[in-house]
Amino acid sequence: MQQPKLNALLKPWIVTSVFLMIGGCNAEAERQTLADAPKTQARVKSLIDKTLKQLVTIKGGSFWLGDYGQLMPSDGEGKFDKFPHPGPDLRPEDEHLPLTPETDNKPPRWVSIDGFQMQAYKVTYEDFDVYVAANALSPHPPEGDESYHRIWAKARTSGNIPAGVKWQQAKDYCRWLGKISGLPFDLPTEAQWEYAASNGQNNAHHYYPTPTGKLEENRTHPSFKKKKELIGLRGALYPVGLFAPSQAGLYDLVGNGFDWVNDWYAPDAYANGDSHNPRGPAAGTEKVLRGKSPGDGWSFGFPHLDRYHKNPASYKIGDDDPPFPFIWESFRCVVNQDQLPSSGN
Repeated sequence: MQQPKLNALLKPWIVTSVFLMIGGCNAEAERQTLADAPKTQARVKSLIDKTLKQLVTIKGGSFWLGDYGQLMPSDGEGKFDKFPHPGPDLRPEDEHLPLTPETDNKPPRWVSIDGFQMQAYKVTYEDFDVYVAANALSPHPPEGDESYHRIWAKARTSGNIPAGVKWQQAKDYCRWLGKISGLPFDLPTEAQWEYAASNGQNNAHHYYPTPTGKLEENRTHPSFKKKKELIGLRGALYPVGLFAPSQAGLYDLVGNGFDWVNDWYAPDAYANGDSHNPRGPAAGTEKVLRGKSPGDGWSFGFPHLDRYHKNPASYKIGDDDPPFPFIWESFRCVVNQDQLPSSGN
């Protein structure tokens, strides 16, 4: 007598499961059909053309990776007139003030970087949509009823804002660009990011990666009022390229979300890293983020020297943090060669 009752209880669940499986299969098949469509392939070509045109050449060279403030005597008021560009022979001294309060970007390390190409702009949702369509992936941001899904979805206020993604999504996107273009695309290393943000040199007169090294409201970053107009009450980031780029020609290095980089995080990575093209530790539990959250204040200079880190698979930064999704973690890719083929740009 128990078996009929059990069958009666299981039948609705089985029917529902079958419909869900069929629906999932149909959705996957539909995505695959769209991925193979000529329209999608045309979007891919357009994305590659746009990406190549927007690459910025970063010439190779050497610089101090990390906070180089203790290399440079000052006048006691934070002015570094004697050594505006510290060379490799200087050594940190205790009586010289650091540029940042953090400890994991000290001591600085003199490193050399090969030339590379970096995207001038962060990858936007419109860009990421092409990748999603071409690879028959599920929509992004992910759909769902959990709180972080809703927050993530509401943060996408337009298609031209930086795409908030997990580290692996950023990595996969850059490698996909490499596969379809035949060029060595990848996420930048932490050293590449800092070198590019520093315009290839250590300059204590440039507190920020802006044209003049200073902040100018509504030229280098939005005022509080302007930011409210741009992102509203639900947004997190604003459209790319609205404000003046760095001296190297890179946009949104600080203030419009973080950038994922390739490296695993270690607090002593600079002290123990390689001196040529450092790539960070071989393993770890957190990935490095560079840049600046739009919610941070602007009280300290040299934010392009600050290091951030986060579990690439977790929705939390720390145990006490709210479960916000990856709405501030964006990215840009690099091409690991100093010149592009003449026909590619």
